[in-house]
Amino acid sequence: MSAIRTLIIDDDVAVAGIHHGFLLARGGFDVVSLAHTGQQGLDLAAELQPELVLLDIHLPDMSGLDVLQQLRGRQQALDVLVITASRELDTVRGAMAGGVLNYLVKPFTSQALNERLDEYLFLRRELAAGGAAGPLDQDSIDRLVAPSRRATAADPVAGSLAEAPARLPKGLSRPTLDAVIDALKSTPEDVSAAGMALRLGLSRVSARRYLEYLVIHGFARLTPRYGAAGRPENRYLWKR
Repeated sequence: MSAIRTLIIDDDVAVAGIHHGFLLARGGFDVVSLAHTGQQGLDLAAELQPELVLLDIHLPDMSGLDVLQQLRGRQQALDVLVITASRELDTVRGAMAGGVLNYLVKPFTSQALNERLDEYLFLRRELAAGGAAGPLDQDSIDRLVAPSRRATAADPVAGSLAEAPARLPKGLSRPTLDAVIDALKSTPEDVSAAGMALRLGLSRVSARRYLEYLVIHGFARLTPRYGAAGRPENRYLWKR
């Protein structure tokens, strides 16, 4: 099966970039573009014709539900996976009514995202096999349309950093993550990866990995700081 053309729509530039890197590292997905507003996402979806959209709900110009409704109104054949911090019942219902394949609530673990992507790839394979074999039987239909039994928005604790250390990505350790969290919490102002590395005795690359992990899971915020010249320095701040 060829790589799945994927569009990421998220207002947070850093989080969108981390999603992009995660999909590239995982394989099987071709990220065709990133969008940071709803209208930009709609324009790119019309131009690039992606097969999958990773969609945030909180966008600066419109709700992700509005984006979803307009995509469906175009009769465009694409799948949508919602990744958002929004857990209101009306929002979840609106997403379900719009035919999203899954609804993943931030913060979440990389394992949780992997599981959703595994389910999606399984669904794609089932659909491809079913199309080649002709009409589907009831068992095949049940496998395709049965809702996931895994908790998402229903359980606000699911996917938190307090869960098992084994869920951390390869190369990250629980004691070091806890040290980074404690240091970030105790710092009233934002801190750079270099500053965190110096404080904890880590390499700059290692400190940045832990800080980016906290950003993608919704515990920290990335704030670029622009100097007189050159590239902006990324700074990290604990979300209080």
